[in-house]
Amino acid sequence: MSIKKKLGLGVATAALGLSLIGGGTFAAFNDVKTINNHFASGTLKLDVKGGKNQPVNFDLANMKPGDSVERIFKLRNVGSVAIKDVLMNVRAEKFNNGNNGSTLEDYLRQFEIKLFKVDQDHEGYSYGRESILESKDVTLYDLYTGNLDGKVKKEYLVNNRINLAPIGSKHTNQGLISDSKNSVKIEIAFKNDKEKNEAGEYVQNQFMNNSINFFFDLEATQWKGIKIEKDDANGEINNGKQVQDTKLPRDNTSGSGKISDPVTD
Repeated sequence: MSIKKKLGLGVATAALGLSLIGGGTFAAFNDVKTINNHFASGTLKLDVKGGKNQPVNFDLANMKPGDSVERIFKLRNVGSVAIKDVLMNVRAEKFNNGNNGSTLEDYLRQFEIKLFKVDQDHEGYSYGRESILESKDVTLYDLYTGNLDGKVKKEYLVNNRINLAPIGSKHTNQGLISDSKNSVKIEIAFKNDKEKNEAGEYVQNQFMNNSINFFFDLEATQWKGIKIEKDDANGEINNGKQVQDTKLPRDNTSGSGKISDPVTD
């Protein structure tokens, strides 16, 4: 074979090689998929209201020993997340002793808690108000200090804080699910002490012209988080009854729709 023919064959072979290489870049199949994910957090929200045309707070002046006042306020879960506890603290500030020598602590001791009752809405049925008091000797000072052992029933206490949505009560273990409500009734009386000092004056005279601001701070808390296993369905984690178990029961899932929170027996 002549050199000319050999060169021509070499050029042809090189061109074929380039053609095969170039063609390979367009020959592969391809397919692209996307997994769409979505996380949305819920809302934990507590609403506090009085009855129709009824005040929810205590705001009275010109009180005297023997006077008493009652208030009813309603707790409603208006969020999308189930509420486990509604914990109450009492704060006091801006005490004015009227230049009579009294102290904030002694003034708070003058106010007796005559009634403290909570009713619970359980699965659409409202139970009668149940007293949370263990003792008849409970004052506003006790609520202020949180010294409640032996004074408030244990099932209504969480770390010495009063729980207005107790899960340990005899009627319900649900806390406050969405749209459920508890009603709280409190009656506070100005103690009527007939004790007199050596001069024949009533000991309570020192509390004339006294004033104080006190607050009921309510903290709504969520249940523990639950684990959604790999075999559990997608959907919404609902606002139903829960227990301390953090694993989702297998029989509470479905192909679509809601994922139920753990339920009580």
